[in-house]
Amino acid sequence: MAQVLQNLHNESGTEYNPGQIIILFDNRHFKTADSKLSTFQTYYLDGLCRLGWATYWEKPDLEPRKLRLIWYTHAGREGHRDFPLARYMAVKDMFDSLSEQGFRPMVLGWSGENPYPMIGGTEPAPEPEQKKPKPRLATSASDYVSGHGGKAGATPHDRVMAIIEQEEEREAKARKELVEISKKAEATGYGV
Repeated sequence: MAQVLQNLHNESGTEYNPGQIIILFDNRHFKTADSKLSTFQTYYLDGLCRLGWATYWEKPDLEPRKLRLIWYTHAGREGHRDFPLARYMAVKDMFDSLSEQGFRPMVLGWSGENPYPMIGGTEPAPEPEQKKPKPRLATSASDYVSGHGGKAGATPHDRVMAIIEQEEEREAKARKELVEISKKAEATGYGV
């Protein structure tokens, strides 16, 4: 039931149809000097780019309201990552950056959800901001709660300072013993 409600379009109450998966930006035909792709992979990617297809065999499994950035490494491995539609400008920036580095990227999206006005789309509405919950203030009049009450050593700061003082006293005793040992060694002639 929840899945059906998610697919309903808010304004009209009809089922939401995002369209079909299309390639929004494609730079798979670009070849760099340091590319280690085999000749087959080079022609394969060039052919897919010319046909405007994402792949020959599988249908992409892109969810609605998402964009997919696909790239090919210099060794020919394919990588991809999905982004929410609201991050469309970051996806375009990553596409440009990967293109400059020679990674042969492309961007997949849904035809009814094209967020790029430069290629005939419309910018999506911004996502509604979620209100952060206000922190609750502690209200207590109990002397048993840390930091309340007038007893010495009752606050965390007092306890930490007591531990520091004990540690300094222990180190002072250890230094005093070392000084006494070195004086005895000098007196017997084993020092220096």
